[in-house]
Amino acid sequence: MLKFNRILIGCLLVLPMWAMAQSAPPLTVVVVIDQLPLYLLDNNYDLFGDGGFKKLERDGVLYTECRYSHAVTETGPGHATISTGCKPVHHGIVANGWVDSTGKDIYCVGCPSVKLLTSTGIVDTVAAGCPDNLERDGLSDAWRATFGPDAKIFSMSVKDRAAITMGGRSANFSLWINWTNGHFQSSDFYGDRLPAWCATYNRNASAYFDKTWQLMRDPQTYARADGDTLWYEGGEKIGFGNSFPKSLRGNAADPDKKYIRNLLTSPLGNDYLYGLATTCLDSEQLGRDSIPDLLWVSFSCNDMCGHTFGPQSQEILDMMLRTDSLIADLLTRLETTLGRDNFWLALTADHGVCPACESSLVPRGMGGRFDFAAMEAALNDTLARKFTEGVVPEGGFFSSFGMTTISLHRRNLRDAGLDLGTVATATVDWLARQSGVAQAVVTMKAEDVAVIADDKLRAAIQNSYYPDRFGDLYLHPQPFWQTNEVAATHGSIHEYDVHVPLYLYGQPFGKSRNTAASDPMDLATSLGAAAGVRWESPRDGRARWNAP
Repeated sequence: MLKFNRILIGCLLVLPMWAMAQSAPPLTVVVVIDQLPLYLLDNNYDLFGDGGFKKLERDGVLYTECRYSHAVTETGPGHATISTGCKPVHHGIVANGWVDSTGKDIYCVGCPSVKLLTSTGIVDTVAAGCPDNLERDGLSDAWRATFGPDAKIFSMSVKDRAAITMGGRSANFSLWINWTNGHFQSSDFYGDRLPAWCATYNRNASAYFDKTWQLMRDPQTYARADGDTLWYEGGEKIGFGNSFPKSLRGNAADPDKKYIRNLLTSPLGNDYLYGLATTCLDSEQLGRDSIPDLLWVSFSCNDMCGHTFGPQSQEILDMMLRTDSLIADLLTRLETTLGRDNFWLALTADHGVCPACESSLVPRGMGGRFDFAAMEAALNDTLARKFTEGVVPEGGFFSSFGMTTISLHRRNLRDAGLDLGTVATATVDWLARQSGVAQAVVTMKAEDVAVIADDKLRAAIQNSYYPDRFGDLYLHPQPFWQTNEVAATHGSIHEYDVHVPLYLYGQPFGKSRNTAASDPMDLATSLGAAAGVRWESPRDGRARWNAP
């Protein structure tokens, strides 16, 4: 009887929260632009229309001093930080992938136990993704706990790691793209059948095959960008070309994965994802009843384009102009269908990007490119001479090597009878002498991180350090140094990688250009506070509603 009374009291405490008038509006939309440093907004602000980014700032609040505080500025940790309101040290997604202590490669949303879910059903032979590696509840989970089973929660992106970390464990569905056929898919973690509207929408995958990416404005608009064809751009490598116009079909006779790659490296890929989002809005009738719904959309094509051509390119400038138009269309659609007071919208980025070191955005004489393959080979030889009589162990001394985290090949080192700490120290000593390396530090244990002399670097790594996931070493590059594998990339703690916009648009958040120091993890915390959600544990982010 006592147990029954406790259950009854619990129900009386919980059920009214679903039945009473909510503080959240019928719909909340979170937009993430993959690879959007604040400098790209500032540099091109005068070219935007009145209904997109300018409207978000004019009728909402823009936090101009929003910076990530963690050490690995990649897609996985960025989206997890946005969606949970926590740092990687707490949510556990320290990078897109990592090597655990057994030497196993772990993908941040990889789940061998779940299966791929496509338009035709479950594919038993193909593993897919789920949020098992996410160690904190996210806004989606708190939303579900607060507003109940009838709240509709969807997340979608080109990338699985974006969609899954945003949707958490409680989304009705998290949807991402199949890079071979362009269909949106999921996993059986979320259900055994895709929503009918998603399966139907997948018929549009080849709709852009005969399309051409043309500049949307007159040529003079793009004079501020670098030239149309730059030697370090990567369009030729993927069969997309480095100059305009660009045919999405390339040299393919039929839609294939090369066409899909071209589509997703262009703003037309964002249009394709946006079409799925609007189909979801209409088919699920999001925001059309008294129970608050939540929609997450991450536009990843900006990142694909940025890596391929660089942030100083005409391609990225055109991508920015089209993204602005897309945001304007979304705001107009929401205001028309729901009304201005019946939705909130938040927008931020998962990371910024380092400009191509050869571009006009980099001060003369600064920057350079790492050849990590050559560096690893040279370092293997150096360590072999020092520790293994000149013979490099099969598989080398490292299981992962690059910017920013590096993992030792622990099994090889143990088999050779080597002390991991001694090899780690020798490695950072060698790295510190290489061109482009600002600092190299040992991060094998929390105690190693605690004694890093540089305050900023130590704090960033402490904010990211999760045992058995963070690398054994951390390479901090000099400004504007990056890999030679793509035109531009990200990952560091430099300003261009961590400084991103944060927009909050809705009645509780006010209207201003706010210069208070902030962090993208404030997004989930702010929306959660304004909506009155119940979190399982404290958040790292600060609630920014009706607050300075």
